[in-house]
Amino acid sequence: MKELIIKNGTLLDKACGLLYEKKDIRISGGLIAETGTDLSADGCELLDASGMIVSPGFIDVHVHNNLKPQFGHENEAPALDSIDELGVYRGASTVIEAGSWCIDDFDEFLEKSGAANSRYYTLLSAHGEDGFGSLGSQDIDRIIPEHYYELCERYPELIRGLKLACSNTMTGDKGYGLCRHAKMIASHLGLPLTVHIGSFPPDPLGIIEFLDEGDVVTHTYHGKQISLFKEDGTPKEGVLRARDRGVLFDVGHGSASYSYPVAEKAFKKGFLPDLIGTDIRALNIGGPVYSLSAVASKVMCMGVPLEDVVYKITGAAASAYGLEGLGSLRPGCTADIELFEIVGCALKLPDCAGELQPVDRMIVPKTVIVSKGGESRAFGACLVSHPQ
Repeated sequence: MKELIIKNGTLLDKACGLLYEKKDIRISGGLIAETGTDLSADGCELLDASGMIVSPGFIDVHVHNNLKPQFGHENEAPALDSIDELGVYRGASTVIEAGSWCIDDFDEFLEKSGAANSRYYTLLSAHGEDGFGSLGSQDIDRIIPEHYYELCERYPELIRGLKLACSNTMTGDKGYGLCRHAKMIASHLGLPLTVHIGSFPPDPLGIIEFLDEGDVVTHTYHGKQISLFKEDGTPKEGVLRARDRGVLFDVGHGSASYSYPVAEKAFKKGFLPDLIGTDIRALNIGGPVYSLSAVASKVMCMGVPLEDVVYKITGAAASAYGLEGLGSLRPGCTADIELFEIVGCALKLPDCAGELQPVDRMIVPKTVIVSKGGESRAFGACLVSHPQ
């Protein structure tokens, strides 16, 4: 569809000053042409958004569909048939693969990204040219910066940063040196470095000291040995210093990296995430992650206003990874658009340790519009995108 009118929806895009405004959106040539009241639908295909909230398309900054059965992932479930099962069919217009593609298999990523209905980007693995590999293969002198420079300069639109998993199960005591090396490569490229923190060693508070403005810490609210927070939820000094430098903090829920008690206490102390990535994959798609909308609903039900939650999975996500033209309902931007409802419920959703979090409202995607090559296509979020 080249010309499309979305009518009768309630627009929500905090960055544009659209806070629950009843307006229409006209899409032309894959771009948002205008927003306004009672726009003419003459010659356009009509999409009725009555009873729904209309926002920029949701962006999941942390997905995995290429984890191999090797070091750290021996029990990983097989990849899903298509990245769309983590993207448009689960309510996200855009997904970013968080470090499971590497230099050696980048041709395969090009094929899969080209075939995807979802908008599909990647953070390149900073563990080496063959990916996670094994501890023995993660020798810094085998991670050649020039190879990263060459690939990133060839595909700047697709590679949105580097990713390093600094956890005992991934890097052992090599985490500090690997992080320093990855940061040097990312800085040369002008790209953000996303760092997974987890089991000691290394000390996550030490790893954070390598990071600067625009870099991302993921798995912020994990429940492992060395927390970013004191017992009462107060962020530790190194965390506050990092946020002052402009380091961003992502939820990164996953199968083992989100603790409801940790998050609840930290939220009460005012330390909210900048980004809401899921760390979704085949292994946890049936719980405890479910979908981006389910993780975002957990954040919302800890007291974060819906308009702020939506901004974190749209405008903030696009800004963090330099996705120009996305994450906004501003005229001239790419027409990636979300139609969703807020549905009351009485659920108790598990965190990664089985602790149950009360959830009384769910963000439920209904239609996802993705615009590529001047064409806009609408997809129903037809897979189960939230727990029943």
